[in-house]
Amino acid sequence: MIRSYNKLETKDLEDCLKKDEFKALIFGLSFFHAIVQDRRKYGAIGWNIRENFTQEDWTVCKRQIKTFLEKYNDIPYQVLLTLVGEINYGGRVTDELDQRLLKAILRTYLNKNVNLLTTLTKY
Repeated sequence: MIRSYNKLETKDLEDCLKKDEFKALIFGLSFFHAIVQDRRKYGAIGWNIRENFTQEDWTVCKRQIKTFLEKYNDIPYQVLLTLVGEINYGGRVTDELDQRLLKAILRTYLNKNVNLLTTLTKY
């Protein structure tokens, strides 16, 4: 997670029209990215087929999250899950079980409850 956050500048987080939602979703995306990267250490126990997720995957997703937050009034979670889980990260996953696992991990960290946390911590 630190590696992902070190790539961010304060203006990156403050530049979105929906700052709080963006920060929460970037936190969730960063946590997801850290987990999928970390699972590589465990070989076949982590992923059935070794996956090579990169920092560029995270960067592309960050840009897409910002775009969709600014374009729509409500956060399009299903669109974000599809983009991240099936195209950006999931597009390179060839094993069916690895795809299921990746999507399950993603749903844990990229959902409306992540935004609830930021709302609760403001007060």
